[in-house]
Amino acid sequence: MVVRVLLYFALWYALNILYNIMNKWALDEVRDYVSKNVVSSSEGSSNALPFTIGCLQFGVGAIYSCTLWISGLRQPIPHVVELRNIVSSIWIIRRRSHAHLPEHTSVVITGLRGTLRIAIYQTLGQLCTMICLSSNSIGYAHVIKAMEPFFSAVASRYIIGQMMDVRVYLSLLPVVGGVILACAGSDEFSWLSFWSGMGANAFFAMRGVVSKEVMDASAPRKDEAIQRSSKNGDFERNDDEDNIDELVELINRGNNGELDAPVLTTTLPSTLSPANLFGAVTCVSFVISIPLALLFEGSIIREIAPHMNIVSLVGLGVEEEKHGHERIFLHIVASGLFHYLNNEVMYICLSNVHPITLAVGNTMKRVFIIMAGVLVFATPISFQTAIGSMIAIAGVFMYSLMKQWYDQRDKCQGTNDAGVGSAKIL
Repeated sequence: MVVRVLLYFALWYALNILYNIMNKWALDEVRDYVSKNVVSSSEGSSNALPFTIGCLQFGVGAIYSCTLWISGLRQPIPHVVELRNIVSSIWIIRRRSHAHLPEHTSVVITGLRGTLRIAIYQTLGQLCTMICLSSNSIGYAHVIKAMEPFFSAVASRYIIGQMMDVRVYLSLLPVVGGVILACAGSDEFSWLSFWSGMGANAFFAMRGVVSKEVMDASAPRKDEAIQRSSKNGDFERNDDEDNIDELVELINRGNNGELDAPVLTTTLPSTLSPANLFGAVTCVSFVISIPLALLFEGSIIREIAPHMNIVSLVGLGVEEEKHGHERIFLHIVASGLFHYLNNEVMYICLSNVHPITLAVGNTMKRVFIIMAGVLVFATPISFQTAIGSMIAIAGVFMYSLMKQWYDQRDKCQGTNDAGVGSAKIL
């Protein structure tokens, strides 16, 4: 189990480094292109079209996930079984006035609502990240985003009600202090990048906590099955996903008069594996990001649209312009693919660890991303920024150790208290 989780984290790190490099190349190239071809453009991160590139990256991920579902390489398609179940239940009510909605319907609707919440956090977090990266170097952006464990701890407290020992919260102070020191010592500091980075931390922390909550709630249980009442007795329990076909058959028989008031009493097995959950989230995020990109960057898109024609992309335009278009296109597509794959692996990691452990791993990952940014883009880092980054990373490590120690202590105390209670009953 430990080796498998470590391999997941290593793959996640590698894909994330590739994504950040491709993403930064795409943002820089689009900024240069807009500056040359748009008369009304001004200096700023908006010239890099961060919302539009983020939207296109979601689109690449949505195409990838839908291709897997349609081709049958990944099954089942998220929420299809649940939606069929709801529609079938409503059909019963319309045909038989004494029937009522199954108890599981509210659970399924809650799952759909959870997917929408995750998609909203995912969209806003990604767009904030794009703004931060478009206005600063990779290293500086990820120094700001190193504060994600702080936001994750707050989100865990107020979303899932997890209260930790006060000393665990105090161990986050070096993380906050290190990030402040690193930002203060950087020549790249700007309030736009700072607040967009903090916004990304908050949204991604909420995404992680809610994702864990949805995956835990949708995990299949062995005692869940389809049950029916009839004049002759109960139907057998069955844990197969084919229960939905049995449900349709029973509904049809019920409407022919063989059953009286068929009622579904439990949930069906979940279709929300980690990979399926992120695929569904990516598709919804793509839809959400389209109006945002048009709202904030539509005027620039309209100006550069005549220059970005399909003729130059297929190789019939001016040679220099053709290569520029091809390079931008390939970097956007590659960054979108790496973004999807690295987040999908992240969801697999999340299904095996606590959200705060994921946030800690996410912070340690930033060390490798900062190093890659320095090597690939030759970005200088000041001494004060380096010291602040080291303090923040050391603080994250200390926070991780204290979190695990207090979690283990509380678990042992809970086990002991349960044993004492059982002894008193005996």
